Amino acid sequence: MTNSGHLFFSLDRMWTIGRNTMTEVIRQKFFYILLLFGIVVLCTAIYFSQITISTPAEQVKFIKDFGLAAIMVFGSLIAIVGTAQLLPLELDNRTIYPILAKPVHRAEFLLGKFVGMAALLFLTVLLMSGIFAGLLFYAEHYFKQTTLSDPTVAVDASTRELVNMLVRQIRDVNLVKAVVLTYFKVVMVCAISLLISTFATSVIFNVIASFMIYVCGHLESTARQVWVGSQASWSKFMLPIITFFVPDLNAFNIADAVVNGQFVPMHYVYKTIGYGLFYTSAVLAAAYVIFQEKEI
Repeated sequence: MTNSGHLFFSLDRMWTIGRNTMTEVIRQKFFYILLLFGIVVLCTAIYFSQITISTPAEQVKFIKDFGLAAIMVFGSLIAIVGTAQLLPLELDNRTIYPILAKPVHRAEFLLGKFVGMAALLFLTVLLMSGIFAGLLFYAEHYFKQTTLSDPTVAVDASTRELVNMLVRQIRDVNLVKAVVLTYFKVVMVCAISLLISTFATSVIFNVIASFMIYVCGHLESTARQVWVGSQASWSKFMLPIITFFVPDLNAFNIADAVVNGQFVPMHYVYKTIGYGLFYTSAVLAAAYVIFQEKEI
């Protein structure tokens, strides 16, 4: 507190709230259920690839596609469910009152909640990505063993080229880009869910509304392409509104390009991350304005 009575923003207080937020969410049963279920689903990728697909190249594509999808889906679910209940539970348990009664700025409290969830999502995506990488290297070892060490298989130049191609697909640096964009995507979803929770007190409503925006965000780019080619006047009016309020979450999804072996340029990754940071900042600013005027 300064002499003028104004409270300055403190990163230490914000990070303290963030650490407490991480602890609170980790203690929730839903977190363990979603995380464990996501890991189990991720680990079944190799099994399903072997029983449904015959060629090694297609198996590698399946594992990559399945793994990236699992990280995105369960990361998004944890972001939505975890963030949606932060403020409502604080109000229901009345734990927010003694916190805000202390010299704690509302911006510190709100950003602390967001930073805590963003850090937890980082650890979650990192854990699932590590398991995903382990599955890929297991697949690489398995294909090498069954192809190069099998005495019944003639190892010729074409066979070695096939193995080298599989190794290049498994060690594709574009997989890292896909995971990085997935993280910034779930952070955006986290910010949107936090914004909704500033004016809605029901956890169920927060989850449903966040999920609807999540679905609409994946359809935004498709709708924009359709409306751009439309001659209707109402579509030209609605297009900028929808583009402004609904995030283009599909821009973060490069799994199809990665699975098909297409190169994703770094400038696209930087541009998409920049878009995500800008949209997240705008959403957090709106959340602060609402939360600052909220009677607690």
